[in-house]
Amino acid sequence: QIAHNSTIPALAGNGDLRPLQDLITAEKSVLLSLQRLSADFEKSSELLRAWGVGEGDDLGVCIHTFIALRHGS
Repeated sequence: QIAHNSTIPALAGNGDLRPLQDLITAEKSVLLSLQRLSADFEKSSELLRAWGVGEGDDLGVCIHTFIALRHGS
């Protein structure tokens, strides 16, 4: 989690610091998006693994290799 607060009361009266507040808000938004993306990738890996195991040995080996490579990146 980000340690700073995006709604600092002191920023309300200081227009010069408004861009800083906007930057902090944008950073938090990007962080949340990346966390959701990471969770989606993890879920898709698990679903791909479950599907690939039932599709035969050749595909199963490819799926496990793909998942191992994706976790390493």
